[in-house]
Amino acid sequence: MPHLVIEYAATLQQQLDIQTLVRNAHQGAINSGLFNPNAVKTRAYACDNYVLGTGHVSNFIHIRVSIMPGRSDEQKQQLTQAVWHSIAALVDNVDCVSLEVAELHQPSYLKQER
Repeated sequence: MPHLVIEYAATLQQQLDIQTLVRNAHQGAINSGLFNPNAVKTRAYACDNYVLGTGHVSNFIHIRVSIMPGRSDEQKQQLTQAVWHSIAALVDNVDCVSLEVAELHQPSYLKQER
């Protein structure tokens, strides 16, 4: 834990190196100092179909960082800032970038490794 899931407008694949975005966001979570580096998992998905507000925004990136409960608001903010600082230089030309930290519901979370 954590899981970073990056959703982005598919059109950004023409102007942004998505693998670099994934690596940088991943490193940002590690740099936060809140997690074992081996536990961080990051992936990205392109969105082909979307509507943003009234249509003035043409592309976006949204990063959701899912964590187990128990972190303070300050730690969550530390995580948000660490991820943001790791990607900020890459996303200058993106119309809308959002980032959230969300706690998983631990009683219903299941993880099985083999």
